Amino acid sequence: MKKVWKRLGIVTAMLALTGMLAGCGGKDNVGVVDMSRVQKEAPLVQQYKQKTEDKQKSIEKELQDAQQNMSAEDFQKKQQQAQQELNIFGASMQRQFMSDIQSKLGDIAKDKNVGIIVVKEAVPSGGIDVTDDLIAKLQ
Repeated sequence: MKKVWKRLGIVTAMLALTGMLAGCGGKDNVGVVDMSRVQKEAPLVQQYKQKTEDKQKSIEKELQDAQQNMSAEDFQKKQQQAQQELNIFGASMQRQFMSDIQSKLGDIAKDKNVGIIVVKEAVPSGGIDVTDDLIAKLQ
């Protein structure tokens, strides 16, 4: 009797495993995006770059003006503060950019009925290219 229950348990486990594996191989579509093209062609990317460059120029000008009126030690501290400010600003711009991209990719995934969107380099072949859609949404 124990053998029967043991075999029945094994068969049940195999059927459950087969059912789970059958569900895992679903036909989810994968979207791909070419981020190098997005960085070159999307106007929003250019706006973020311009904001960063403007901030850098502003800080450089501020440092040049301050250098004339400060001791070497104070100027070095000012440079460190400026570098920290630039790093914080750059990180903030990067977070905003990634937030914008993730939001737009979420919309594209719904529109194109795509389960996941990854960078093009991560998919050896195939996938639905959504690069043009992303560039259009980043106007």
